[in-house]
Amino acid sequence: MNHHYIPQLYLRGFTSSDGRLQVFDKYLRKFKKDKQTPKTVLYEKHRNTIEFKGRPSDQVEKLYSTIETSFGDFFHHIRKGISHEELISKQGLYLLKLFVAFQFWRMPLTDRFSETYINNLDLNKFGDKITFGGVSLGEIEKLRELLKNNEGFRHYFRSFFLPLLTFDLRIHDTDFDCWCLHAVSDEHNGWGNFLTGDNPIIIENISEVFSFRSKFFMPLSKNQLISYSPTANNKTDFPAIISTKLTMVMNSQCQKYLVGENRKYMEKMLKLQDDVYGENGVAKLREELFEQI
Repeated sequence: MNHHYIPQLYLRGFTSSDGRLQVFDKYLRKFKKDKQTPKTVLYEKHRNTIEFKGRPSDQVEKLYSTIETSFGDFFHHIRKGISHEELISKQGLYLLKLFVAFQFWRMPLTDRFSETYINNLDLNKFGDKITFGGVSLGEIEKLRELLKNNEGFRHYFRSFFLPLLTFDLRIHDTDFDCWCLHAVSDEHNGWGNFLTGDNPIIIENISEVFSFRSKFFMPLSKNQLISYSPTANNKTDFPAIISTKLTMVMNSQCQKYLVGENRKYMEKMLKLQDDVYGENGVAKLREELFEQI
């Protein structure tokens, strides 16, 4: 019944030593009780339940679980302290790209966009990217009919076809210079500085994200961050203020929930954002952030 739109395997990277999370509810402007775990946050009841042959089916959720097996191993290695060389490898970059693609189409934030996108979709533009028995998607009349008339199939298509069709998942020679892993130590503060939430990918230009021509940041854990710049202008080291600005931008773009390890740190950052930038300072914050890459 409880179907996560941000997977637990990812959220485990942001917990404290007791496996708990701090969750700030942006609608209510207050923190949830300090009993949250990756299992109890960032889900919707029956989000992935569809109707199949006249009955409710959880096949979409089961398929997500299958996919998450590989991602689970991947993020386990990340939490253990994966090196830059291990992550920025052919296999590592493919898993990063694949995770970004699936996560983008999985979020409630893209619900309305996905409906519009599918309604205006010309399957022929994808050519032979995915075929069935040698037949491209654009030539399958039954598929076009299901996309038009079957809500359950539209959700299935959005979840598992659109990530593979819309994102460029190929690994190019230039990719190795465009991605960068950043890490902060939690020894000084006693906690990790990176936060996440219901919209965890900070994208500069969403119209260019499918082709990986847009800069973006994505926290991988509470003390690990991945950045991407198509200009290969990434730097390993950031000024300390960048983690603060990342926190503020993450808070600004999350739809409902901001998630992190330490409540006092989150409260301090939220107050600082209100005092320094206010409601109208998001554009300036984002500009300052993306100038770093």
